[in-house]
Amino acid sequence: MKKIYLLTFSLFALFQVKAQTSYTLTQANSEAIIGDSYLPRIIDTTIALPMNISGNNVTWNLTGLTDTLAVDSVKFIDPSADANSGNYAGVTIVQTAGTNVSYYKSSTNQYELLGLDLSFGGQTANINYNTNSAIIAQYNMSYGYTNTDAVSGDISTSGIPGTFTGTVVTEVDGTGTLNLNGMANFANCARVKTTQHLDFDLSGIETGTVDQIIYNYYNSSSKFPVLTVSYNHVVGAGLFPIDNTQVQINTLSTVVIGVKENKLNDVIFKTYPNPANSEISLHFVLAQSESYNVEISNTLGQVVKTITLNNLQPGMYNESINVADLSAGIYNIKLTGKNSQGTEKLVIQK
Repeated sequence: MKKIYLLTFSLFALFQVKAQTSYTLTQANSEAIIGDSYLPRIIDTTIALPMNISGNNVTWNLTGLTDTLAVDSVKFIDPSADANSGNYAGVTIVQTAGTNVSYYKSSTNQYELLGLDLSFGGQTANINYNTNSAIIAQYNMSYGYTNTDAVSGDISTSGIPGTFTGTVVTEVDGTGTLNLNGMANFANCARVKTTQHLDFDLSGIETGTVDQIIYNYYNSSSKFPVLTVSYNHVVGAGLFPIDNTQVQINTLSTVVIGVKENKLNDVIFKTYPNPANSEISLHFVLAQSESYNVEISNTLGQVVKTITLNNLQPGMYNESINVADLSAGIYNIKLTGKNSQGTEKLVIQK
């Protein structure tokens, strides 16, 4: 099994600030401090997201929401409690979320991301902004605020070292009312939009880009965002070719009014090559721990091959499956887990 960690560039969904009624984010009242924590939940929606709406005094309506599950609690701890803090000069606060650890520096009127340490299934990925840190907040921030920052540093993923460069744009692009299913209503919200583009080079073995947009909605009822919507697009060429897009929606565990439960979520995966001859690669991304059964069935509905993938940790996967024993024809591949399922057509050519 080949596991790739390019999506560990999802840095800014972890940064939290507080929106005041005046839509001004201040360091005194908005920045996370040591001892803070919160529990996010992953949710899904059956309609298009209204992320194109921006401006002053607007309304964002999200309907058809379904609750899935809580993910790892996010905690903010003292650097002295983390063994790897010494790798990030100037770190003043450390954020943990399961096996993901982020390192920040707080200074007068400014908050910077210094790096990340991530661990999945016994493997690690490290992103160190040691050349040019990422400025993700310059206080005070209100509607109309925007800041563009150049970033660069060292990266190591799947055991391969490399470097990255890019830009991060942070802006407060909207204020107004957030409606969740027409039942959970948050007036006086401010939306912080973070856009980043990164170019990475893993020692010439893998090169590519990461494009990400994250929308955080803040309300005076909570220090942490009541809703986060993130879009990630990773393209890589080399040893592990990849072209992956991912959308994820998170809300606070305390924000569950009107969110329906017990819906099996669709898992998005890609099979290649397709058509195939002797072997296929199954590419998919997990946002939480999961086990999957993979079934390949023919046009009569008969299951001709079954594979079990147990105890997978969050991350990106390429799973190789031998199909040399399958006759030419059209098949269906079905991934089924406890919380999600998905299907795709497969063509075998001989």
